[in-house]
Amino acid sequence: MKKILLILIAGLLTIYGFTNRKSDKLLSTGSFMLGNEVLLNEKLELLKNKNAAVITNKTGVLSGGKLFFEALINKGVNVVKIFTPEHGFESDDNYKNTGIDIPVISLYGKNKNIIDADLEDVDVLIFDIQELGVRYYTYTSTLYLTMQDASRNGKKFIICDRPSISNPNYFDGFMLNKHFSSFVGMIPTPIMYGMTIGELGTYLRSTINNRDFDFEVIKMKNYTRSLKYEDLNLPWVNPSPNIVNLECSRLYPSLCFMEGTNISEGRGTDTPFKQFGAPFCNAEELKFVLNSFHLEGVSFNTVKFTPYKKISSYEPKFMNQECSGISIEITDYSKYRPVEVSIAILYALKASTKEFKWIENNYIDKLAGTGKLRTMLNESKSFKDIVDSYNSEIETFGIQRAKYLLYN
Repeated sequence: MKKILLILIAGLLTIYGFTNRKSDKLLSTGSFMLGNEVLLNEKLELLKNKNAAVITNKTGVLSGGKLFFEALINKGVNVVKIFTPEHGFESDDNYKNTGIDIPVISLYGKNKNIIDADLEDVDVLIFDIQELGVRYYTYTSTLYLTMQDASRNGKKFIICDRPSISNPNYFDGFMLNKHFSSFVGMIPTPIMYGMTIGELGTYLRSTINNRDFDFEVIKMKNYTRSLKYEDLNLPWVNPSPNIVNLECSRLYPSLCFMEGTNISEGRGTDTPFKQFGAPFCNAEELKFVLNSFHLEGVSFNTVKFTPYKKISSYEPKFMNQECSGISIEITDYSKYRPVEVSIAILYALKASTKEFKWIENNYIDKLAGTGKLRTMLNESKSFKDIVDSYNSEIETFGIQRAKYLLYN
């Protein structure tokens, strides 16, 4: 009996030890709270007797998965409108799960700004959306435009901060040239900006010429830049239809440039933005060229895939056609440099695939925020020359960025 008891105790200690080790990173930082949870639990007086509008989508959740704006309503906040970015929130224009009707207004399509009439009965705008740390993910444009809308109409603007999915210490890529500004490239940053959404908002606030603009970031509690997103045990919600898991979200910045080419970025498969190719690609040649760059933190493998389903509003490239190409795996998150990988992929395609071409009136320029990338590739400039061409811009941005960081 004594022996059995000792075995049971040893087993419990083993389980306890494993459990403790699994949560060590969280325990060392204290009790983590998202910005929206800090607002709900510690700063709700900011919304007392106010009509609130929430700029959000399905990613606007608390740590336990509950929708933030529903939690606001349960706390007695008068939520009068929901504004949604690209991809929307629900299939109709009213949200009824709370038992009341809340108008849902899209900020994608004809009106990407909030029209002034829709702010007449609003006192405060609250932004709570998970982004990916990359300029051409359009939620950053929605943030910038709605900040301007609030400033123009004299409304308070609150950002509920969220952890960075990408590496918050990594910023890289061409700065936006204003001549190439569009909804897929609007904020004055490099391709990847290395900031949380709250830090980005604070940086963007400095570009809005209105001293009286009432702007506030609700910081996360016990968040540091060394914490990975997965350390926080937050519920995963697809931020858009083709960003289907954490690795996909981190690979997206490396493969979105495919949207400006005749190469598939994996849309229409179960692993979008984790592979690329076309029926006419030579996968072995692509792999050879990519490996010649000795890029750290990623590995490349040949793959065949067939886009077979329509997820977005348009049909994916090469629907029901087998494509040859490359799948990408992140092997070391801390060394992975998404922008350099994206440039290497374009370089490899130009070098190995004679059928490769730019499409849709050089849409690549809007994604890159400049015409330099396309021009240098067309002129067969070296990979190093392309990366070096924006280094001075990155150094200048890094000095500015440091002023607006909220976390160590």
